[in-house]
Amino acid sequence: MSAADDMKDLDRRTASSTPLPVELLWQWGWPPAAHLFWSHIAGIPGIPRDDLAADFWSGEKDRCKQANRTFADLLFAAGRGEEALAALMLAADPAAPQTFEIVLPQLAHAIEHLWDWPTARTTRADTLGRLMVWWRAARGDFTDRDRSIFLIVRIEMLERDDPSDGLPAATSEQTSRDENEESRSDAPHTPGLVVMAKDKATKLNNFHSEFKDLVDARLPLVVARDLAAVHATLTVEYPHGTTAVDLMLRPLREGEPVRLTPILLVGPAGSGKSRLARRIAELLVLPVYRYDGSSASDNMFGGSPKGWGNTVPSAPARAVNQTRIANPIVLVDEIEKAGTSLRNGRLWEALLPFLERETAGRYRDVSLDCELDLSWISHIATANSVEGLPAPLVDRYRIVKVAAPALKHLPLLAAGVLKEIAIEAGETGFVSPLAPDELAVIARAWERSGLSLRKLQKIVAATLEARNATAVKH
Repeated sequence: MSAADDMKDLDRRTASSTPLPVELLWQWGWPPAAHLFWSHIAGIPGIPRDDLAADFWSGEKDRCKQANRTFADLLFAAGRGEEALAALMLAADPAAPQTFEIVLPQLAHAIEHLWDWPTARTTRADTLGRLMVWWRAARGDFTDRDRSIFLIVRIEMLERDDPSDGLPAATSEQTSRDENEESRSDAPHTPGLVVMAKDKATKLNNFHSEFKDLVDARLPLVVARDLAAVHATLTVEYPHGTTAVDLMLRPLREGEPVRLTPILLVGPAGSGKSRLARRIAELLVLPVYRYDGSSASDNMFGGSPKGWGNTVPSAPARAVNQTRIANPIVLVDEIEKAGTSLRNGRLWEALLPFLERETAGRYRDVSLDCELDLSWISHIATANSVEGLPAPLVDRYRIVKVAAPALKHLPLLAAGVLKEIAIEAGETGFVSPLAPDELAVIARAWERSGLSLRKLQKIVAATLEARNATAVKH
């Protein structure tokens, strides 16, 4: 078994009960540690993940450390001590040993006195072995290594060649491969793009002061990570949409920047089209800029001219500026409901230049009056039907049908809804699974409502309210 397989096996055995800081100790590099932390805090209310995404995933050490310190402050204030400690662990830098001083006393005390250990005692011993490498970093043993503490731990544990660890001895080839993998997340190697080049930008006026920081700025391109896990998660959460999930993820490649082909999700109301788009973005760690197609009665998606007093840049330009990511997702909901009058232009025509990679790469924004490279933005639209949409628009999208859910999908869908409700209420560990009799009642109500996912959310919520009311009475 390889070291990676060994770690995946450990994660499966301990993920449900092992504290997050301990799980981080077992990660073999900063990227997997960051993704573990990022997914773990997704459901914590009041934590502005999207606001800090650009800094967290920038690949620039100082920006990332500051984002994690901000996360730590917010998580401590929210009473989430374990997650706050995990954020401080991600901010620890072997080149700055003092960054370990706030982490290690808390971590060591909790491991020794507070946290239970449901797995074998060797796991505890191995965890303490990893912790010792962190103590060595705190005394300055690794200040000359331009690597994260997570990769340093891996190299040190492999070089130890301890049979009880269950890991093979390090080879020069393996160590080199691990260092190359980690270095892809360092600033000089992080994929990036200059969206607004200085030599192609005119002088911005006062209306565009917030865009000035984009001039000649190299914005990060989010890369695809753990695509197999993303696919597995989505097929469980959307059992009725497995074909749609396959088609949407097919263009992506592990470790390469994310760019979806323009996709038009078509399906009946309540089939979860918008929710699926947002969930894919969340799992790919991409921000979403939503544009309401049903309220669009002009061509303002493409922006308004610079000479206008209320000039506004295009929606994709606003998406990049807001997220500070070069490849966000722009989601146009209910595109078929956009206004059809030609007097002030239409959304449908305004979309066209952004859906072709070549034209999007040299798009001249009429408000900013400069050329932008918007070619890495992923465009997703939703519609109940393509009927009435102009052929040039339909031709530029890949039509992906999202089937309506069926009763056979209820157990998985209801479990997903239950999880979402628990996360929103901050009671993830306190909501019992739905009982067979509850599922039977939900099935009858859901069938009468037309099998809409929106209705299912209300039905499950009502079921929980009835359960709580009964519990109070007894």
